[in-house]
Amino acid sequence: MNSNNKKLCLALMKVDTEDDVIELLKKAGYWDNDDAWRYYGDQDVNYSIIAGQSSKPDVALVEKIVNSVDARLILECQLRGIDPAEPAAPKSIRSAVAEFFEDGSKSATAGLVREWSSSKRTKVSHGITLAATGNKPSNGNPCFTISDCGEGQTPRALPDTILSLLKKNKIKINFVQGKFNMGGSGVLEYCGDKGLQLVISRRAPKLLENKQTDPTDSHWGFTIVRHEDPISSRRLSVYTYLAPVGSDSNPMKGEVLTFEADSMPIFPEKDKPYVRSSEYGTLIKLYEYSTEGYSASNILRKGLLDHLDLRLANVALPVRLHECRGYGGKSGSFDTTLSGIEVRLDDNRADNLEDVFSCSMSIDGQQITGSIYVFKKGKDSAYRRNEGVIFTHNGQTHGHFSKSFFGTKSVNMGYLKNSILVILNCDKIQKRPREKLFMPSRDGLRKIELRRKIAEELAYILKSHPGLRALREKRQREEAGERLKDSKPLATVLSSLIKKSPKIASLFNPGIRLSDPFKSLYYDESDDPFKGKRFPDIFKLKDVEFGEILTRNCPINVRPRITFETDVESNYFNRKIHPGVFELCLEKNANEVRVPTATMNLANGLATLNLDIPDDCRVGDELNYIARVTDYTRADPFVNRFNLQIERDQKKTKRINQKRRKPPGDQNGKKREKPRGIDLPNIVQVFEEANDGNKTWDGMEPPFNEYSALRVISHGGDNPNGNSPLSYDFYINMDNFYLKHDIKKSTVEPDLTRTQFANALVLIGVAMIQHDLEKNKGKNANVDADLDSEDNNRETIEDRIESTSEAIAYVVLPIIDILSDLTDEDIVFDVENDEA
Repeated sequence: MNSNNKKLCLALMKVDTEDDVIELLKKAGYWDNDDAWRYYGDQDVNYSIIAGQSSKPDVALVEKIVNSVDARLILECQLRGIDPAEPAAPKSIRSAVAEFFEDGSKSATAGLVREWSSSKRTKVSHGITLAATGNKPSNGNPCFTISDCGEGQTPRALPDTILSLLKKNKIKINFVQGKFNMGGSGVLEYCGDKGLQLVISRRAPKLLENKQTDPTDSHWGFTIVRHEDPISSRRLSVYTYLAPVGSDSNPMKGEVLTFEADSMPIFPEKDKPYVRSSEYGTLIKLYEYSTEGYSASNILRKGLLDHLDLRLANVALPVRLHECRGYGGKSGSFDTTLSGIEVRLDDNRADNLEDVFSCSMSIDGQQITGSIYVFKKGKDSAYRRNEGVIFTHNGQTHGHFSKSFFGTKSVNMGYLKNSILVILNCDKIQKRPREKLFMPSRDGLRKIELRRKIAEELAYILKSHPGLRALREKRQREEAGERLKDSKPLATVLSSLIKKSPKIASLFNPGIRLSDPFKSLYYDESDDPFKGKRFPDIFKLKDVEFGEILTRNCPINVRPRITFETDVESNYFNRKIHPGVFELCLEKNANEVRVPTATMNLANGLATLNLDIPDDCRVGDELNYIARVTDYTRADPFVNRFNLQIERDQKKTKRINQKRRKPPGDQNGKKREKPRGIDLPNIVQVFEEANDGNKTWDGMEPPFNEYSALRVISHGGDNPNGNSPLSYDFYINMDNFYLKHDIKKSTVEPDLTRTQFANALVLIGVAMIQHDLEKNKGKNANVDADLDSEDNNRETIEDRIESTSEAIAYVVLPIIDILSDLTDEDIVFDVENDEA
């Protein structure tokens, strides 16, 4: 029986289709023997629990990898004679990694995989592998096998561990991700039509020394999980697993199959699966696993690897990925190490990133830190799909905003909206708020007040960030550049058209004029790049001598910003090693009260403090603040003091001694005030090829094609309802297919046709922007950020203009042509008996 069981186990491990698995089990007499199958989790109503685990196959797959990481850390803890649930065990994942994989290092970098050498990451990664076998995309879904040399389970323990639901095996262990032994079941819904999953496990022999209570404890145990459809007596589907041992006398309550073996080939090598043997550990094989939402091709080339990198942004232990489906290539193309996107970005920073900034925020006392990555043009596609803001806890992604977040009016990053990635570390959020923010499935954020506040605060940080604004304007120079000079005639014609039509002029900001689009306060190409010191020699209030007190008037309805100048590097407060510490206190009755909601962000020698006025503050109050900055090198902190004199509401202040404005026109003042218009746009002509033959279309992000017509990119204006009008660049595709076709067929001068086409699209675009402003007048612009969902790329007005212009490019010129030829004779009305 032992040899037959081992033979069946090896056969199940090596086949790659559900049909082959079923055939093997039928030959063994198990598939059609209902008594040989046991309810998953020992619950006959388990489908709702399992099916509700994850909404995406890649997210569910991550849970299997996380379980393998947990198993390795638990094993290392137990090998040292420490009960993982006892106080002597590590208190966090990072401390566990430092203790078990860095010989208990106490350095500032301890427990950070990103600080390991490439060779060490590779070496450790061989302990957790993921191999792709079976079908290539053209033939069906692949199989994924996750193997680890973790603690392993005895055959008798499998029902209470890997095959359990809602157990509390890890609830008291502080250094693991899994808690309730249920997340791992989320993959079953994505395993082919039958939900087939193979489980093989053996307990680490050293953990059984003097503890073996059953002869099978040292055996390998294995089983197959399957999905069973509803039947007449059962209204819901159910998941069961093969447990035939003893099922003759105890139907559907048997034990899993076992066999003795010193080792099993559960690990892959290069492009060969099931080659490297191990004396213990666990193998999970997912048959014909869904690839919905990500590429099913080579997992190492813009496929599964990229998704896992994002989902495990700063993974606790590296994982080795193996492509074993015969794609060929050089030896190095068969396997690679998964270390998380933060490690990848750090390793390839020079080739892919413009810059990296740190950020921090405090929301209702909850501390959140993060990194703002700005990709070089076109480089982001190798690292993410639609993700813009990633929320992580213990290195694992729990939710995200899409990158359309950066294009909303509340952020207004225009030229950088497709180049920014923000990774937020939520480890310091307290347990209860974190539970409310993150879904248990770790694949989404709940739309609660905390989420909204985080979105609004992050939008505020990004929009006002001097480093990002400088890069945004630098990108504008690179994209528009000399082409603006060639487009001056179009802008001149547009200006002339505006003067001829009061209605068209009403769309624009009063007093519009042709202007230099590059009047930047933040960027000068002649400036040398800022090079900060590791630790600061200065940190003081800007334009104030150190030791002096800054006093500023502050309207009660305005959020104050205080600027400091320093010589320290930009990641000082958020770096992993020896970070700086910022503290803000408010003096009250001779006592200092710490301010929990202050946000300090540092970029290129300028640190900006954003804070909220206390709720109990009144006009006439004086708020006295003390700001301290320190780090482990300083005996005494930098201390800066500033006072805020609270004034009345800013809008009310502006209206003092002003006469009431007259209502527009002859009405009684009941009409709504029209929002401020936009500045005269910069019109940029884009041709398929430049004079030197280079593909200009390809230089756009994303690239233009023959049907592209108009793209609008915002580059200024702080508030669509405020005093600062919005500014845009309008990119016109001068080699549009329909434009070229009409030029070819027309007897009109080509330059006139191009001018008509371009200015018609510009006016349509401006009208759409103005309509959007009118529609959203009075609404909080920051609501845009909160409405941005995890996966749905929220359409902005710029997106709508681009898609609309592509659709109407076909008829723009014919409409101009036809309407210009209309005469009185063409106008005929026939309404009942009245004719004209």
